[in-house]
Amino acid sequence: MNASSQSTIAYLNFIRYELNRYIPITFLIFGSIGQILNILVFTRPIIRASSCSIYFVSGSIVNFVSLHVGLITPFLGIYNLDPTQIFDSLCKIRYYLRFSTITLSTWFILLACIDRSFSTSNNVNMRSFSSLRVAKRIVILATIICFTCPYTQVFYCYRINQDSLCAVNPTCRLINDIILLVCNSGVPPILMMLTTLITIHNVKYSNHIVVGRRRDVQLIRLLFIQVFSLILFSIPITAQKFYACLTIYMVKSPLTIAIDNLMSAIATEISYVNNSTIFYTYSLTNRRYRKEVFRILLLLFTYCLSLINNIGLCVTIKTLV
Repeated sequence: MNASSQSTIAYLNFIRYELNRYIPITFLIFGSIGQILNILVFTRPIIRASSCSIYFVSGSIVNFVSLHVGLITPFLGIYNLDPTQIFDSLCKIRYYLRFSTITLSTWFILLACIDRSFSTSNNVNMRSFSSLRVAKRIVILATIICFTCPYTQVFYCYRINQDSLCAVNPTCRLINDIILLVCNSGVPPILMMLTTLITIHNVKYSNHIVVGRRRDVQLIRLLFIQVFSLILFSIPITAQKFYACLTIYMVKSPLTIAIDNLMSAIATEISYVNNSTIFYTYSLTNRRYRKEVFRILLLLFTYCLSLINNIGLCVTIKTLV
């Protein structure tokens, strides 16, 4: 390997390290704030009466966990503080939770799409599946399935290697990538698009929908925004997984490996854009959502103000005494 290739590899690795230094922590901060506010909005009495809100709340909780599991360790790794590169058990748990939470988040969006297609159907029996009772049971069932079936092989595949890295052998990596394509970034987006088209058709031609049901209409709009955002930002990671599956047994040069690692890091970080920014997308595109956010912020501000006043009053009383 000549000096030019070595310098190129060093430069590519430098870019990857710099991306991991700034992007994950930025996504983590803004995403955590956004997901907490999402949870507060979708649990408000005016919204939580809809079965679709159950999937939105569940998705926001899972996204919050996913952001912390997926983004903290790359940032800590820059400063050699990543515990998943030291302890074998943490290495396994980290990837198990990462894969499970991003998949479950996608499933909740898909289930919300199916719920809206049921709620807008002309068939009374189909509409009966769009209820709070059914939604709560499906959320529990989906969570159990996702945490017990697709990714349990992670506990066998992942381990700390001789370079003190949390690594996986090629066969297990291929299996993981195929499962991710099927369960997360490949099949679910296709089903989302199909159910979204069904919902649009139902809204256009259904006779039972009352024009005044603004809450449901707003939730459908938010869902369409979520689906579009998820599909858009999942394209790079889907392409990267396809490429990884096709070339996993190829012998690659150090330069090719460096390029692949950089592209994988970029695709992975892009896949977190949806989870990190969906609150802000909702706020920019939906006036009703903005109103609910302003009400929550006003309540929080009022509570903090009253708390400060009470603390000041207590201090004043103690001073006088």
